[in-house]
Amino acid sequence: MIAAARYEFRMMLRKRSLWISVGVIVALLGVVAARQLGDVIRQGDAKGAMLSAALLVNIFLPVAYGCLLADRLVRDHQLGVESILDSTPGRPAARLVGKYLGVCAAAAVPIAVVYLGFAVGYAVAAGRWTGLPWALAAFGVVHLPAILFVGAFALAVPLVMPAPLFRVLFVGYWFWGNAIGPDNMPTPAQSILSASGNYPLQALLGFDDTAIAGPVPGAALNILRPEATAATAWLSVGVLLVIAALTLTAATLRHRR
Repeated sequence: MIAAARYEFRMMLRKRSLWISVGVIVALLGVVAARQLGDVIRQGDAKGAMLSAALLVNIFLPVAYGCLLADRLVRDHQLGVESILDSTPGRPAARLVGKYLGVCAAAAVPIAVVYLGFAVGYAVAAGRWTGLPWALAAFGVVHLPAILFVGAFALAVPLVMPAPLFRVLFVGYWFWGNAIGPDNMPTPAQSILSASGNYPLQALLGFDDTAIAGPVPGAALNILRPEATAATAWLSVGVLLVIAALTLTAATLRHRR
């Protein structure tokens, strides 16, 4: 497991496509959201700047690493080395968990570079480091659960459908399930199933720019949108991690078949 995790981690970090795709999305994000973030920064609210940036990063950057991770598990079969790896003493389940941890760790690196880099840059420019603890907290309860959630699906789902098809469906799902307002169409956005971190941001970290979690009057699926409290925020994080674990378990059973 450790060997697989180290190998996948190093391989992913060496992929130029990972850094290029993240760079392109960050550039587009800078163009689209520059004015919004600029207003937050000029207000001198370090906490607000960090939490607003965390929400924007977690809406857009998962598209990049979710698509890039889609071939990591099926690649062994495509290269014809799966049977060789299965003949080694290491169990397939342990190797799968190692792959999962390795690719998720690699996906976390560019997120940390982008988001924590912004936090450090803001602190230097503003001359105040009060926003950095908020950035670290947001990285832990917002970005990491999303990485673990997306990583599980990106590894497992291509076992039952072609990776290119998964990428197309994943991009559509991500923006439908996390970026589109629930008052426009039925969507799990702003619910405990949303991986963009709405509940932790609002209930645990105190994001107060606008309501991003909880029931929306007249929206469908409000049963999945309890009031935003600390308990429902941790429930949201726990649900995402449980779904990720079940997805990996299903991937293990599929591999055995």
